[in-house]
Amino acid sequence: MGASRGTDKDTTGWPTKKMIAHQDAFLAAFMLLGSVRAAGEAVGISREAVSRWNRNDVHGFRERYASAREDFVESLQDLAVSRVKEQKPGDNPVLLIALLNAHWPEKYRRTGYAVEGAGKEMIEAWKKWEKENKKSRTRERSESRDNAVEEAERILAKKSNPNRGGAPS
Repeated sequence: MGASRGTDKDTTGWPTKKMIAHQDAFLAAFMLLGSVRAAGEAVGISREAVSRWNRNDVHGFRERYASAREDFVESLQDLAVSRVKEQKPGDNPVLLIALLNAHWPEKYRRTGYAVEGAGKEMIEAWKKWEKENKKSRTRERSESRDNAVEEAERILAKKSNPNRGGAPS
C-alpha cells in the first residue's frame, strides 16, 4: 500500500485523495487571502498542518505552496497597477506599497548599500570644499564691504564739500 495511488492512505493516516483535496482547498484560499492564518480559517486547516505539509513536502505540497504564494504576490502587483491607473489626487498607496515590499522585496524594496569608506571620503571632500569656498566667500565679502565703505565715504565727502566734486560753485 503506497502513498502514490489516490485511494491509498498517506503517512498521516488520511486517504491520499482527501489530503490532496484539503491541500488544494487551502492553496486556493491562500492564493486569494495571502496569509496562512486567513486561508486556514477559511477552509478549516490548522497552521500546524500547513507547516507539517510544507516541512515534509506531503504530496508535493512545498512546490504547490510556493506557486500559490507567487500567484498571491502577482495579484498584489496586478492590484497595484490597477490602482495606479485609477488613482485620484489624494489617494494614498502606502499600504499597498508596504505589502509589495514585504511580499516581493527583490522587486519592490528599495535597496542601498554603502561602499566601504565612500561616504566618509565624500563627507571629507565636501568639508574641504566648504572650507576652501568659505575662505574665498569671506574674502569676497570683505572686499565688497571695503568697496562699499569707500563708495559711501566718497558720496558723503561730495555732499559735505560740494566744491570738491570738481563742479564750479
